[in-house]
Amino acid sequence: YGRVSRLNPTTGVRTTILDLTGSVYANSESGLLGMQLHPDFANTPQVFLAYTYFSGGIKERIVRYEYNSTSGLLENPLTLIEGINGNTTHIGCRLLILPDNTLLATTGDYRNDPIAQNDNSLSGKILRMNLDGSIPFDNPFGASSYVYSKGHRNAQGLLIGTNGKIYSSEHGP
Repeated sequence: YGRVSRLNPTTGVRTTILDLTGSVYANSESGLLGMQLHPDFANTPQVFLAYTYFSGGIKERIVRYEYNSTSGLLENPLTLIEGINGNTTHIGCRLLILPDNTLLATTGDYRNDPIAQNDNSLSGKILRMNLDGSIPFDNPFGASSYVYSKGHRNAQGLLIGTNGKIYSSEHGP
């Protein structure tokens, strides 16, 4: 529903480090959807979150936070991308940081099948961005497009295999 917690694995104590319940739209598959730590978290304590919100309809947003070890909170949000059309289902939104320090984010087709092939929509895609939200110059659909892969229904799994290939898993046909 929009709470990010830190869990002490020794004691089991859970502490809320960010509460977005006033901002996150949570219904069915929508809500706080994805989280990824910076690969060098010890030196760059950044946490990336993906969640849905309501603004004239259900939308997705990807935000980078800084973990403050003194306060124990996630602070200084930087919105990387927002306004991605969504729904309560077919929302996707898994995050993965690649070895080149770019961020992948899956988005669902929000139950609108043709939109996944529409080049003017960020829904039904795997998006790729730099860790500051800018578009990498070598994205496959050009330096002005976040789109890394298109034609996705509801991608909810994302990882790099031991062979270095990126795998995405989806639900449905």
